Amino acid sequence: MKLSDAELEIMEKVWELGAPVTAAQLTERMAEKGWKPSTLLTFLARMVNKGALAVEKRGKQNVYRALVSADAYRAGAARELLGRYYSGSVKSMVAALYDGKGLSDGELAELRAWLEEEVKGRE
Repeated sequence: MKLSDAELEIMEKVWELGAPVTAAQLTERMAEKGWKPSTLLTFLARMVNKGALAVEKRGKQNVYRALVSADAYRAGAARELLGRYYSGSVKSMVAALYDGKGLSDGELAELRAWLEEEVKGRE
Protein backbone atom coordinates (compact mmCIF):
# COMPACT_ATOMS: atom_id res chain seq x y z
CA MET A 1 0.00 0.00 0.00
CA LYS A 2 1.24 3.44 -0.88
CA LEU A 3 -0.05 6.53 0.87
CA SER A 4 0.22 10.07 -0.46
CA ASP A 5 2.09 12.61 1.64
CA ALA A 6 -1.20 14.01 2.98
CA GLU A 7 -2.52 10.51 3.78
CA LEU A 8 0.69 9.69 5.59
CA GLU A 9 0.31 12.83 7.71
CA ILE A 10 -3.17 11.65 8.68
CA MET A 11 -1.88 8.14 9.45
CA GLU A 12 0.83 9.65 11.65
CA LYS A 13 -1.91 11.33 13.70
CA VAL A 14 -3.92 8.08 13.90
CA TRP A 15 -0.81 6.19 15.06
CA GLU A 16 0.04 8.98 17.50
CA LEU A 17 -3.41 8.82 19.09
CA GLY A 18 -3.14 5.04 19.28
CA ALA A 19 -6.85 4.39 19.59
CA PRO A 20 -9.82 4.55 17.26
CA VAL A 21 -10.42 8.18 16.30
CA THR A 22 -13.23 10.22 14.85
CA ALA A 23 -12.98 12.56 11.90
CA ALA A 24 -13.63 15.42 14.32
CA GLN A 25 -10.60 14.44 16.42
CA LEU A 26 -8.46 14.27 13.31
CA THR A 27 -9.80 17.60 12.03
CA GLU A 28 -8.74 19.16 15.34
CA ARG A 29 -5.27 17.55 15.16
CA MET A 30 -4.84 18.59 11.53
CA ALA A 31 -6.09 22.18 12.02
CA GLU A 32 -2.74 23.64 10.94
CA LYS A 33 -3.36 22.20 7.46
CA GLY A 34 -6.39 24.42 6.99
CA TRP A 35 -8.37 21.61 5.37
CA LYS A 36 -12.13 21.70 5.21
CA PRO A 37 -13.80 18.75 6.98
CA SER A 38 -14.90 17.45 3.58
CA THR A 39 -11.27 17.31 2.43
CA LEU A 40 -10.30 15.20 5.44
CA LEU A 41 -13.30 12.92 4.87
CA THR A 42 -12.18 12.41 1.27
CA PHE A 43 -8.71 11.39 2.43
CA LEU A 44 -10.17 9.08 5.07
CA ALA A 45 -12.40 7.37 2.49
CA ARG A 46 -9.39 6.83 0.21
CA MET A 47 -7.40 5.38 3.08
CA VAL A 48 -10.23 2.98 3.92
CA ASN A 49 -10.34 1.90 0.27
CA LYS A 50 -6.56 1.34 0.30
CA GLY A 51 -6.83 -0.85 3.39
CA ALA A 52 -4.89 1.53 5.65
CA LEU A 53 -7.88 2.27 7.89
CA ALA A 54 -11.00 0.49 9.02
CA VAL A 55 -14.16 2.48 9.65
CA GLU A 56 -17.00 1.66 12.02
CA LYS A 57 -20.22 3.58 12.52
CA ARG A 58 -20.82 4.54 16.17
CA GLY A 59 -24.00 6.49 16.52
CA LYS A 60 -23.77 9.39 14.11
CA GLN A 61 -19.99 9.29 13.86
CA ASN A 62 -17.54 7.17 11.94
CA VAL A 63 -14.65 5.86 13.99
CA TYR A 64 -11.39 5.03 12.24
CA ARG A 65 -8.59 2.71 13.31
CA ALA A 66 -5.31 1.82 11.67
CA LEU A 67 -5.12 -1.55 9.94
CA VAL A 68 -1.36 -1.28 9.54
CA SER A 69 1.16 -0.34 12.22
CA ALA A 70 3.63 2.47 11.78
CA ASP A 71 6.52 -0.01 11.83
CA ALA A 72 4.92 -2.27 9.22
CA TYR A 73 4.13 0.65 6.93
CA ARG A 74 7.63 2.09 7.22
CA ALA A 75 9.20 -1.32 6.59
CA GLY A 76 7.14 -1.70 3.42
CA ALA A 77 8.02 1.80 2.27
CA ALA A 78 11.71 1.10 2.90
CA ARG A 79 11.51 -2.13 0.88
CA GLU A 80 9.82 -0.24 -1.95
CA LEU A 81 12.48 2.46 -1.88
CA LEU A 82 15.22 -0.15 -1.83
CA GLY A 83 13.76 -2.00 -4.80
CA ARG A 84 12.90 1.08 -6.80
CA TYR A 85 16.11 3.04 -6.47
CA TYR A 86 18.76 0.50 -5.50
CA SER A 87 17.68 -2.73 -7.25
CA GLY A 88 17.13 -4.33 -3.85
CA SER A 89 20.73 -3.77 -2.75
CA VAL A 90 21.08 -2.54 0.82
CA LYS A 91 24.80 -2.08 0.19
CA SER A 92 24.12 0.27 -2.73
CA MET A 93 21.69 2.31 -0.66
CA VAL A 94 24.06 2.65 2.30
CA ALA A 95 26.94 3.44 -0.07
CA ALA A 96 24.85 6.21 -1.66
CA LEU A 97 24.13 7.68 1.77
CA TYR A 98 27.75 7.39 2.87
CA ASP A 99 29.27 8.70 -0.36
CA GLY A 100 26.99 11.69 -0.17
CA LYS A 101 28.10 12.26 3.43
CA GLY A 102 24.57 11.43 4.53
CA LEU A 103 25.80 9.31 7.45
CA SER A 104 27.71 10.70 10.41
CA ASP A 105 30.38 8.73 12.24
CA GLY A 106 27.86 8.10 15.02
CA GLU A 107 25.29 6.78 12.57
CA LEU A 108 27.90 4.50 11.00
CA ALA A 109 28.82 3.14 14.43
CA GLU A 110 25.15 2.60 15.23
CA LEU A 111 24.65 0.79 11.91
CA ARG A 112 27.73 -1.37 12.50
CA ALA A 113 26.51 -2.36 15.99
CA TRP A 114 23.04 -3.17 14.64
CA LEU A 115 24.50 -5.31 11.84
CA GLU A 116 26.71 -7.19 14.29
CA GLU A 117 23.66 -7.96 16.46
CA GLU A 118 21.72 -9.15 13.42
CA VAL A 119 24.58 -11.47 12.40
CA LYS A 120 24.83 -12.87 15.95
CA GLY A 121 21.08 -13.51 15.95
CA ARG A 122 21.37 -15.63 12.80
CA GLU A 123 24.21 -17.82 14.04
